[in-house]
Amino acid sequence: MKNLQNKFISGLDGLRALAVIMVVGYHLKLPLFKGGVLGVTIFFVISVFLITRLLLQELENKNSIDLKSFWIKRIKRIWPALIFMISIIIIVSAFCNRILFTKASHDFVSAIFGFNNWYQIFNNISYFDNGGAPSPLLHCWSLAIETQFYLIFPFIIILISKIKNNKKERYQLLSLITTVLIVVSSLLMFILFDPTGDPSRVYYGLDTRAFSLLTGALLAIFTQCDFNFALKKNINDAMGILSLVIVCVIVTRVAGYNAFLYKGGYLLTSLFTALVILSILRKKSLLSQVLSIPVIDWLGKLSYSIYLWHYPIIILISGGKKSSVPTMLVEIMLTLVMAVISYYLVETPIRRGILSKTIHALKTKTADNAFLIKKGISIMTLCLTLIITSCLCVAFVPKESMSDTINPTQSSQNITQTQKKKKETTKDQKQDTQYVSLDDDQEIINNLDVFVIGDSIVSGSFANFQSTFPILKLNSKESRQASTSISILQTALNDEGWNGDCLIFALGTNGPLYDYLPQVREILPEDKTMFVLSLHAPYDEWTEDNNKKIKEFCKDTPNVYLIDWASYCQGHSEWFEKDQTHPNKNGGTDEFLNCIKQSIIKAYKDNKIKLVKKQ
Repeated sequence: MKNLQNKFISGLDGLRALAVIMVVGYHLKLPLFKGGVLGVTIFFVISVFLITRLLLQELENKNSIDLKSFWIKRIKRIWPALIFMISIIIIVSAFCNRILFTKASHDFVSAIFGFNNWYQIFNNISYFDNGGAPSPLLHCWSLAIETQFYLIFPFIIILISKIKNNKKERYQLLSLITTVLIVVSSLLMFILFDPTGDPSRVYYGLDTRAFSLLTGALLAIFTQCDFNFALKKNINDAMGILSLVIVCVIVTRVAGYNAFLYKGGYLLTSLFTALVILSILRKKSLLSQVLSIPVIDWLGKLSYSIYLWHYPIIILISGGKKSSVPTMLVEIMLTLVMAVISYYLVETPIRRGILSKTIHALKTKTADNAFLIKKGISIMTLCLTLIITSCLCVAFVPKESMSDTINPTQSSQNITQTQKKKKETTKDQKQDTQYVSLDDDQEIINNLDVFVIGDSIVSGSFANFQSTFPILKLNSKESRQASTSISILQTALNDEGWNGDCLIFALGTNGPLYDYLPQVREILPEDKTMFVLSLHAPYDEWTEDNNKKIKEFCKDTPNVYLIDWASYCQGHSEWFEKDQTHPNKNGGTDEFLNCIKQSIIKAYKDNKIKLVKKQ
């Protein structure tokens, strides 16, 4: 295409810088970057645009593509910095945080060999909920997607070049196939996305994310065609700026688990990113000049190293939860330091062939190559030492997981059976019309027929629930989503004949609440009181939104009351297991039940809720 930058594209590194800032802001849990995961989408479009452009140029110049050379270049670009980061994180976490080391060890092989995304999918590991701090290597899923794409897409280009010798026909067929694949991948994301569950499957999948990479490929095909880019400079600049603004608005307004992203948001972001790149490509465009400011351009060059290092550093220092401003500054500065070391001492020298040059210099034994040999041997020694040490750590250092610190709990089925026995002893007493005195706290608790729907947090406190509430029906399960509460309540009311006094809704740590609270309240009979537990799950990105929704719901809905566990436990990290989510046995579960008990008593007293005496 005419009027476009051909070789070095000024401004593209600046766009990379913006993308990595979005991702870092998201993992730091900054309010302006709720949708910072879209920074990865921007990376996808940019990376595949550049790679496809190079492949097409090689095909035009040589009438063939050297796949061996292509993959060697990709390995040099991705692996040295990746292995450097993984080795150091494995070693550091082995000494400093055995739980994170265990999680990183599980991801070790899949992260290095480019199938981390499928490893997460097949092991049901959520990107958004990890039962505490996630693996420090979890972010390697995106590198796996790119690696898999680079193994497949070049073959499509080569196959089409064999079918169509004419350049115009070749590009027409390639653009048609790429467009069809974009549509198919987008539809897969749309269809497979379940708004009531964890979106990690469609978030990780190559099949459901390929449209972003293919959008970059389609842009490269478009720009390699021989026609004039006819947009006037002012229109081109306006198009680029408006597209970038739209992407930034989505990043600041839409959370990473929001259904909008999976119902077209990721595709829109990919398309608008392509328009931004198209605007940058025009010679002397406004965006290319702005994004070429030295500091932004430098950050863009470091963007891959920054992406590799920021996430494990944040996980190791703050565990992935929102931290104080000073801690964030430490995390940012340490990320930049490690990114600079990685980029200048490992990534760039190896990409430029320092290892092969060193081997050649050793063979020739020329005195002029002494510095080169010393530098090359130093880099090889460092890398080999780190790789061997990290492998030894993975093989021999004892592992530890959160399940080692959280005791197994009784199943929800047994809990339900226990309730049925208690119910048989009290069913005749329900006809008694004597009411409980609201002046006696213990009398309120003793006569309260409670139904609890919860997740592993409730299961971990089962014994305390039993000792606190004499008349109890409890249904809990690990990793339970709020969506299941509807069927559980309907079964209890219609099939099991539950006719108690109050429902305690204790879900929301494993996913967004969406609109399930009002649905539960609608199913629950009007005379039944409902209590909703606020959340303390600092590692989950939806905790803040869920708590806001819970408080508004309790405030605006009749006969619904808040159990504010989030406020009650504030400043008491000693009450929790290492994941800072599950109450521990050293006072945490006692305080958890005390918070619930006192909140219920207060609600019954303050609102003069009548309670039939059963005992």
